[in-house]
Amino acid sequence: MIICHCNRITDGQIIEVADRLRNENPGRPIRSNLIYRGCGCRPQCGCCRPSIDALLLSKGYDVSIAQRDEIARIRVPHYLDREKVEAGE
Repeated sequence: MIICHCNRITDGQIIEVADRLRNENPGRPIRSNLIYRGCGCRPQCGCCRPSIDALLLSKGYDVSIAQRDEIARIRVPHYLDREKVEAGE
């Protein structure tokens, strides 16, 4: 089943990458950005992050969920002044 429509990532691919990450770093929580990297892409709209986290949690993986301010910081386009955006200017 496709979980990320922007990057065409399936649940099988997510589990495959999560297994690899768990074997490489035992005891370390998995973050959705590591799943994207493991699939050779970057998040586009980010709407699938909760689905990725939910899938991993349902399969028993230790998941670290990004906080809203971390996600907002990532989404600031590189050509904008990050400090002004964060200050609400």
